[in-house]
Amino acid sequence: MKDYSSKSTLEGNLIQIENLYKSIFTEVGNTSIELSNKLVSVWHEDSTNIDAASLEIIEQDEGYIISYWDGYSLAEQIDEKEIKSALKVFKRLARKLAKNLQRFS
Repeated sequence: MKDYSSKSTLEGNLIQIENLYKSIFTEVGNTSIELSNKLVSVWHEDSTNIDAASLEIIEQDEGYIISYWDGYSLAEQIDEKEIKSALKVFKRLARKLAKNLQRFS
């Protein structure tokens, strides 16, 4: 049985992820975050675009999938085995998302 209180799962890193979201997206308007044990999703609230820009990290049995949607299509999808690597990618793509939203919104 997995130890969900540890930092080796998505659930064990939710506070860190929420703080990352707050620090990166404070200056970016119209964004939201959803945090759950197996999924974290950050998205741009854009009623004019049904495929609004977003970023997700999903925990699966074999690792983590990080997906970045640029507002038009799936721009990047990266698979990582370890949570530490997955969070690094998530952070990089969160910064990219925030930068693009500030530039194009």
